[in-house]
Amino acid sequence: MLELRAKGLTQAEIARRLRTSRPNVCILERRARDNIARAERTLKLAAKLRAPVVLEVRQGDDILEIPNRLFKAADAAKIRVKLSTPDIVSKIREGAGDKLHGRSATQSFDVVLTSEGEILIT
Repeated sequence: MLELRAKGLTQAEIARRLRTSRPNVCILERRARDNIARAERTLKLAAKLRAPVVLEVRQGDDILEIPNRLFKAADAAKIRVKLSTPDIVSKIREGAGDKLHGRSATQSFDVVLTSEGEILIT
């Protein structure tokens, strides 16, 4: 179903192909997207549990200070970070957008560094 939507078909067109109603397609599409979102959260958690570096960003922390903390922790763990400082800040803004106000964290979140040097925001 999601493949058909990705190909540009409307819900009505999919419903005709599958011989069902458009509201049924809508429900199935929403459930599929919800399942994917849950699976992505599970994969993030699994990566966090295996990660050698997890930095806690606390409420009030300045996100511009996070890259230096991350680089120090990465050096100690002998991991090469794949992103530059500006890219790390962008990744934090993208991943924790609702937990930020300007440069400050309004809620706690974690910055995870995998053994491959990938960064996840959880």
